[in-house]
Amino acid sequence: MWFWLSHELNQNTQGYRGVKSLTLTKTSSINKGQSSNSHNLEMNNHLGSHVDFPYHFINNGKTLSDYEATDWVFNSPLIIDLECFPGDKITKESIIDKIQFEIEPDLVLINTGFERFRNSITYWESSPIFTEELCNYLIKKFKNLKAVGFDSISLSSLNDREQGRKAHKVLLSNDVRIFEDLRLSLVEKSMKIKKVIALPLLIEGIDGSPLSIIAEATK
Repeated sequence: MWFWLSHELNQNTQGYRGVKSLTLTKTSSINKGQSSNSHNLEMNNHLGSHVDFPYHFINNGKTLSDYEATDWVFNSPLIIDLECFPGDKITKESIIDKIQFEIEPDLVLINTGFERFRNSITYWESSPIFTEELCNYLIKKFKNLKAVGFDSISLSSLNDREQGRKAHKVLLSNDVRIFEDLRLSLVEKSMKIKKVIALPLLIEGIDGSPLSIIAEATK
């Protein structure tokens, strides 16, 4: 069974600080006698489900152009379930007891349940605080780690932006990509995620990109 881990973008999608930054302009319409329907899109590259590359926080870091197609297939994903409330701080101690089996994951998905606030101000105003300590722990614990994803708007919470900057730099300086604003509510506790495919919009030299992610699971 395959399902989406990405949210569908629309003109009401809230970005960081609550900015709605997708504009769709219809440039051609069959209803107006033209031969086809067509749109122009204008948006921030960190809107909705997306990936941060090292270049986002590291000036000489990798961009999208530095990754191969195989870098977007994850064969050993690990889900960590951790219920969070507005402004919660996520530390190493928060997740140690939540890791239920030993594998060498290439992708860690942290399911905080914060997606339940996604259509409210709370989602961007009081998202969980991912700490530098947590990110250092993930790097040391999982030697094959290629990416970390979660269901809140950003690794940088407005409740502690300095901690968010440090967390970004820890992961990105170790070439661990960051998948933000994911759709993890469809992942049931009885599921085993076998494979994740995460495909960015291919834009040369960019620091982040919209992301279409699908997962294969068994019950």
